[in-house]
Amino acid sequence: MLELRNPHSIKAALEMRPKAVKLVSIHAENPGEPWDSVVKLAQENGVPVRVGAPEQRDHRGQKSGRETERTGAGSATVEPPSPIPLEFLWNTDEASTGLWLALDQVQDPQNLGAIFRLAGFFGVRGIVLTKDRSASVNATVCDVSAGGAEHVPFAVIANLAQAMEKAQQNQIWVLGTCERADSTIYAVQRDRNWMLVLGNEGSGLRRLTRERCDQLASLPPLGPIPSLNVATAAAACLAILTTRTN
Repeated sequence: MLELRNPHSIKAALEMRPKAVKLVSIHAENPGEPWDSVVKLAQENGVPVRVGAPEQRDHRGQKSGRETERTGAGSATVEPPSPIPLEFLWNTDEASTGLWLALDQVQDPQNLGAIFRLAGFFGVRGIVLTKDRSASVNATVCDVSAGGAEHVPFAVIANLAQAMEKAQQNQIWVLGTCERADSTIYAVQRDRNWMLVLGNEGSGLRRLTRERCDQLASLPPLGPIPSLNVATAAAACLAILTTRTN
């Protein structure tokens, strides 16, 4: 079970998977929006709602009567979102046009959560995650995603190169991000289906991943800062790829 604290993540879980939400807890009096909407949605779906102050704990995590920092206005106990089979990731009526993401061993839950949020904002069809050396879709990821982890389907696979090949078989071009690429992402043909592949925070794309891509592109800096972290780079790349030319 996950303990979620972002009301937007909890609301999305109630909208998409109400049976997965086991309990909503409200810790503050009259918390206002968006918590009021969370409570209303929980009640409509028969999810128990508990109202009351959270337990007080000391610096060792033990229950304490002393005043300590509050855990926030509310929380919810939720089953983690489940991955779907890879073949279902692009098996939709809308798969004739679209944008997908693949993450090559992204390990920071904050980055993964931010990427899920971006994917939900930019209309990404789905995300491919590697099984090994990658962050799991845990409570931090779900909270940071602000609902993105509920709205964007994802698959967890053992072999990214094989998954990329299957995407190509489904008429999806694979675009890898690489700072050493000869071309930039501004030159990418945008009227295609693309799977954008983003690499590990430290080492970037693995060699086999790079070799499997149809095209490699860099995101060149326009100022003195030479690089971006993977989540910020994802935001820039998605903004460029979803901007339609006249």
